[in-house]
Amino acid sequence: MIRGIILVLGLVLSQFSSNTAHAGPRHNPDAVLICSQIITELTEGRLSLREAEGLSMAIAQAANKHFGTVTAGDMWLFMAIAQVESGFRTNIVNYQNCRGMFQIHAPSWASKFGVKYADLLDPETNAEIGILVLKYYLDLYKKIVPTLSAYNSDHPGAAIGYAMAVLNTRKKIKKRYVQIHNNIKRARAMLID
Repeated sequence: MIRGIILVLGLVLSQFSSNTAHAGPRHNPDAVLICSQIITELTEGRLSLREAEGLSMAIAQAANKHFGTVTAGDMWLFMAIAQVESGFRTNIVNYQNCRGMFQIHAPSWASKFGVKYADLLDPETNAEIGILVLKYYLDLYKKIVPTLSAYNSDHPGAAIGYAMAVLNTRKKIKKRYVQIHNNIKRARAMLID
């Protein structure tokens, strides 16, 4: 309980300091901080809050670039895919040559989007290509379950279990996001009073 309160106060205070340190347009700072905290928790502390913030920003920037304004609900989905695919590991390569946190199949997608295999281990590039692959399948299949299934297997009905795992993870991320968001609001109210 105390750790959670200290964490929330730290997030609130870092948000105030980051607002004064950055000029120009910025993503919703609460959303980035909350998503960063969730990534740190999902990786059981393997990633620091700063490292998680880098991944959160990479995902948000790629999503904003290809989908326009990204909502918290969108971020929950993208984070759920990265969690199910790799546990947010950025340097992982599986036996099928899928790479990075979004596990992009290098032979299929690198040439399609004009990137080198090695670039798929860069978090920003990986997030961008992962979002593009998801968008490709979403434009093709229009519904989330076939889209997620195809993301995992290139076929809309082949990986329904994968799609359900992503959606269940998204639900857990949403629940934790709402908890942290409410804690931040309470902490701000305490600071104002």
